[in-house]
Amino acid sequence: MEKPDLLIFMTDQHTPYYSGWLGGNVDTPNMDRLCEEGTRFDQAYTSCPLCVPARTSMLSGLLPHRTGVFTNQDALADTQATFLHSLVQAGYDTVLCGRMHFIGADQRHGFTKRIAPDMSPTGWSSAWKLTSENRGVFATTYGAPGATAFAGGGESPVLYYDEAVTQAALAYLSKPHERPQCIVVGLYAPHFPYVAPKALFQKYYERAQPPALFEAVPPYMNELLLRRRNKNVSPQKARAALAAYCGMIERVDEQLGRVRRAFDDFVRSRGTRQLFCYLSDHGDQVGDRGIYGKDTFFEKSVKVPMIFAGDGIMANRRVDAPVSLMDVGPTLCDWAGAQALPETDGVSQADVLRGAPADANRIVLSELLELVNGSKFDPRVAAVPKEYAFGVMARAGDYKYIAYHGYNEMLFDMRNDPQELCNLVQERPAAADRLRAAAHAAAQPEQVEAVQKRHDTQIAWFAAVEKRTGRDDSELWLDNPPSARGKPEICIDT
Repeated sequence: MEKPDLLIFMTDQHTPYYSGWLGGNVDTPNMDRLCEEGTRFDQAYTSCPLCVPARTSMLSGLLPHRTGVFTNQDALADTQATFLHSLVQAGYDTVLCGRMHFIGADQRHGFTKRIAPDMSPTGWSSAWKLTSENRGVFATTYGAPGATAFAGGGESPVLYYDEAVTQAALAYLSKPHERPQCIVVGLYAPHFPYVAPKALFQKYYERAQPPALFEAVPPYMNELLLRRRNKNVSPQKARAALAAYCGMIERVDEQLGRVRRAFDDFVRSRGTRQLFCYLSDHGDQVGDRGIYGKDTFFEKSVKVPMIFAGDGIMANRRVDAPVSLMDVGPTLCDWAGAQALPETDGVSQADVLRGAPADANRIVLSELLELVNGSKFDPRVAAVPKEYAFGVMARAGDYKYIAYHGYNEMLFDMRNDPQELCNLVQERPAAADRLRAAAHAAAQPEQVEAVQKRHDTQIAWFAAVEKRTGRDDSELWLDNPPSARGKPEICIDT
C-alpha cells in the first residue's frame, strides 16, 4: 500500500486552555474542525516545559535525562537517531519548514531538507548584535523577564516570521514531489513577545481579564517558583498580554487552516493517504500565579495540544488518558510502517487513533532543571559555577506529582482541583508513593545535575571556538522589516 503523507503543524508555547475546543475562550475554527474530523488528546504533556529540551525529546523519543539536553543552549548528539531517520530509511523526504530551535552545526537531525529558516540563533555564542539590529525593540522580549514589555497590537518580528514560514509551506505543497512526505511546519507564535495583529488584539482586549490566579501565591510555591513570578506586571498589562496571546492563537489557527487545505489538495493530487497533526512544544502560564512563559509543571505550562486527523483516524474522538509529546515519533513511524527507534520513552498511539482504548494506567513523566544560583537571564550568573535543582512531574489517573530536588513535594487531584490549588501530598500518601516511585526510578537528581554542570563547561568551549572561527547564521531568519522593529501601534506600557 502507498505510504501516507504526513504533516506536523507545530507551534511554540501554545497552552490548549486557550482554544476553542478545550477552553472556549479563543476562536480556533480550524483547530476545532481538526478535532471534529480526528482524535484529540486532552491530557497530552510535554516531556520538558522548555523549547530545546522538549523538541529534542520529541524527536528522539527520550526523556531529557537520556538526551542530556535540559537548557536552550544545548543540542541533541548527532549520533542520536530521531524518528526522522527512521522515516528516511522507509523512503520519506523529511522536510523542515521553519522553527525547530536546533543549536550547533547539525541543523538537520534526520531532516533531509529545510525550506524555511529558524527565528532563533542557531550557534553556541551570542548573536546579540545581529539579532538586536534585526529585531529592534523586541530583541529583549523573547525571554520571560522582557516578555510583557510591549504587550499590545500591531507589527512584530514573530508575526512576519510565521507568515514567511506559512508561505514557504504553501509553495512547497503546490509542487509535485516523488517520495512520500513528512513535513514539519514550525511557527514561533504564540510565543512572546505578546503582540497580536491590531484587530485581533482589540477583539480579545474586549474579552480578556487578568487570569483568575494572577495574584495567587499558594503556600506550596517554593523559592524556585516564587522567583519565576513577574512582580512588575499591572492588571492592565496582564489583560493586554493575555489579549495579545489569544490574538496570536487565532492568527496561528488561520495559518493552520491554509496549510491544511493546501495539504489536502497535495495528497488529493497524488492519490495518497494522509495524516495531519497539530501540537506545540509546551504551554505558557500567561500570568497565572504571576508567571509568564513556561518552566513550570503547572497545567498551563506543561500541557500541550495534540490532535491527529486523516485517513483511518477515528473522527470526533476525545482521549482523556495521559500521553506524552514523546509519543509523536513512535506514532508516526507505526502509522507509516517505518521501523521504530529502539528503547524510546514514547509510546505509539497508532492503535488509539484507529479506535483502541488508551492506556489509562500509564504514568507520564516530564523533567526540568532549575538554575538555583540566580536567573538564566542574568549575565552575572555566568561568572560563578552554576548549581541546579532537578524537577520532575509524574501524571497518572486523577493525580499529578511534582518534586524539585531539595525542595517540597506537591500532589494535585486533577479531577477535583484542576487549578492545582490544594497540595495533597500528605493527605493522599498512596497516590504520592506510586508517582514518587516512578519519578525516582527514571532518573537520579544528583546525576542529572552533575551532567548539566559538565555540559556547561563544554558549551563554554564550543562558544569560544565559534567566536574564534565565526558563526554560521545561514539558517537564521533576518528578514524582519524595519516597520516591525519599533513599538507596536497599540502598546500597554503600564
